[in-house]
Amino acid sequence: MGRSHATSTSTTRGTGGVPGTTRADEGTGPGRMRPRRALRVAMCLSTLVAVIGGALWTGAAHAASGAAAVPLGDYAGWVDPSGIAAFGSATGTHPTLATDYLDWDGSWAAMDSASGMGGWAGTGYRLVLAVPMIPGSSGATLAAGATGAYDAYFATLAQNLVKEGVGNAIVRLGWEFNGTWYPWSVANDTDAANFAAYWRQIVTTMRGVAGQSFGFLWNPNLGGSSSWDLEDAYPGNAYVDYIGSDTYDEYWGSPMTPANAWANTLGQTWGLDWVASFAASEGKPIAIPEWSVCIRSDGHGMGDDPYFVNEFSAWIASHDVAFTDIFAFNDTAGGQDNDITDGNFPNALAAFRTDFG
Repeated sequence: MGRSHATSTSTTRGTGGVPGTTRADEGTGPGRMRPRRALRVAMCLSTLVAVIGGALWTGAAHAASGAAAVPLGDYAGWVDPSGIAAFGSATGTHPTLATDYLDWDGSWAAMDSASGMGGWAGTGYRLVLAVPMIPGSSGATLAAGATGAYDAYFATLAQNLVKEGVGNAIVRLGWEFNGTWYPWSVANDTDAANFAAYWRQIVTTMRGVAGQSFGFLWNPNLGGSSSWDLEDAYPGNAYVDYIGSDTYDEYWGSPMTPANAWANTLGQTWGLDWVASFAASEGKPIAIPEWSVCIRSDGHGMGDDPYFVNEFSAWIASHDVAFTDIFAFNDTAGGQDNDITDGNFPNALAAFRTDFG
């Protein structure tokens, strides 16, 4: 999937956004428009509900099978444990992971402070955290990062995450790097080599911080350019714990049928077929840190599509998948709805409850 984005200053929240800021989605073409997010305050009751939800999962996990046996997470909003607990109640599922995002379009200080992430400590959810490699206002480059020029920022980040009680986070460094919408985007083979070298610098630095037990997820986007080799951006098995891709129910072909859309999800450039093959060749488990049904204002979302949910659940049940995190969020500002629980996806929700509950 390809996406194009610019920065704006309206106040909402969503994938990869910054508490209190957003990006305006621009352009057309295959890809999911990025939701926004607003700062939420995690209250004591939210934490209590989340811990109870996590405790219930302990017993349920033993009886689960198929896709329901694969650990599940959710994005319900920035630092929102109660939102994930509510999602579990609404869907009859038992999330054990939480997706969240660090500030990507600000400064190094805004990123490495890990602001707000302590709100996940003690909730029972393991944090799956998107970490930018180049904050948008920093003027940094992949080439400089490859030399270790920015290691100090990631040492500070790791120290702050440990201090905030989330030193076991699964880190999505430079997520969706094969897209065109982030400052760390890879556009050619030289960028790919620099990305891989920079990744090694960051992982070595973060693993050197006392008290950490981070996992690292190499996370390109589904689809994208074939003008350079995505595998050239792979930093090596010693620096990666999971391999995965973000997977949304979208399609730019014709006719727009659920079967055609799913076939494209599997077989497109850097699609799920490639993810499975590459992860197996490297001996790494798969992780899908963002996935969902999709309504897009440009008409390329497949909407209420139980076929996608059923096929995706069957796919993860038949592959070595460590976890998946659904993105259950309605981006009202960005013209995109991925919230399977909001009433716009009744058939997909029924399939989700059956497959994942």
